[in-house]
Amino acid sequence: YSLSRIAGIALSDELKIPQPTAEQISKYVAALPVFRDAQGNFDQKRYSLFADSLKNNPQLTTAEANRVFRDDARLDQLSKLLGGPGYVLPGDVRSQLIRADSAWTIGVATLDYATFDPGVNPTEDALKKFFEENSFRYEVPARAKLTMVEFKNSEFTAFGKPTEAELRAFYDANTSRFPVPPEAAPTDAKPSLTPATPADNFSKVRPQVEAAIRTAASQRLANKAANEFTVALYERKAAANSADLAQFLAAQRRTGIALPPLSADAPPADHAWLASYGDQITRLDKSRFFSDPLPTPDGVAVLLWNETLPAYKPLFAEAREKVAADFKDNEKRKAFAERGKSLRAQLQTAVKAGTAFEKAAVDAKLEVKAYPSFNLRQPPQDLPYPAYSALQTLDKGQVAEMISSGDKGYLVCALDRKLPELSAANPRVAEMRAQLMQFTATSNETSYLSELVERELKKSAPISGTP
Repeated sequence: YSLSRIAGIALSDELKIPQPTAEQISKYVAALPVFRDAQGNFDQKRYSLFADSLKNNPQLTTAEANRVFRDDARLDQLSKLLGGPGYVLPGDVRSQLIRADSAWTIGVATLDYATFDPGVNPTEDALKKFFEENSFRYEVPARAKLTMVEFKNSEFTAFGKPTEAELRAFYDANTSRFPVPPEAAPTDAKPSLTPATPADNFSKVRPQVEAAIRTAASQRLANKAANEFTVALYERKAAANSADLAQFLAAQRRTGIALPPLSADAPPADHAWLASYGDQITRLDKSRFFSDPLPTPDGVAVLLWNETLPAYKPLFAEAREKVAADFKDNEKRKAFAERGKSLRAQLQTAVKAGTAFEKAAVDAKLEVKAYPSFNLRQPPQDLPYPAYSALQTLDKGQVAEMISSGDKGYLVCALDRKLPELSAANPRVAEMRAQLMQFTATSNETSYLSELVERELKKSAPISGTP
């Protein structure tokens, strides 16, 4: 947006579009939606509030706001010039009006994927063939063997008790962290236009405030200890997996916890938080074998690298359980899609024969719901999006191909479709034409300015192959 704006101002200069007069700027500002009331009229109060907000605003002065309005008014003139009249064909207006204003009554039948059971029982030969054809899916990536040194918050307790002044200051700075259940308002309370004075709930949440201060102090101490640990380890110049490193840990009174081999994106289930530190884990090696202090759910940890296990392709026996699960899921999805095709044919045949779609869907043991008379401008709130998509290609009496979304399959039938009035007597025709013309004009302007920006950026782009 910013680059297009700069391009627009430069183009305005090139085309010699004059600076707007004070009257033109006033008309432009008065027409802005932000300064209009619910009836669409200019609201002087809204404008005055905006002007007052600039008086003591260090980030946006009145002069800067006036410059922006002046540029905007000029760019508005450029927009009209670049966009042109935005011509549209009568057929485009008709098509868009039919799409937006047709009154639909539809039935939506739902096939549940979770309860769908095609009875997949693969043989060993089938699993082995699937494994061979998809061996890349089961390759075990390189994994790091790490030792974790923990600095738990519970180990570090701040000495002394926070003073009342410290408690009060912490509460005032973090009031939202200590909500108090709202007290029941009197039944005879009357609304008041005078803003209520915020209640002071400090005494009600004082224990929580003190606990939060102590926790924060423990976190700071744990982090400080972990940082001092890494600095000392760096200065020690110990090597990975060395006796010197073991002596250092003993001197620090720290015991390393061996983690099972892990890849950056697949941490152990009991240390799921490690997934946030994939970059740090992948950077560890023999030359840089310890990490920076890493925050954990209950403190801080430093990871020590032991070795990196190379990637390998497992034997079928090792991957069999995952292969079987993938095979069954793959076959289930295929069967689900085939079931959708057969159901669509079954329902379409029933509807053509005069059977109500709802009855045919119930007979097929599907969940079904009807959505009477609505248009796409105001669809029902609970209408599944796949049903909305299916309507783009349906005529009355047709059943769409099943559309899968999430764990559901949707079969949509157009029970009825009433077209809108397409003659000039319908005011929506003129309204739709105006919308499409505005859209076309805006697209023309955007495309032209985007092309200018792209051409200008290419001038300073690095030459291909240049470092």
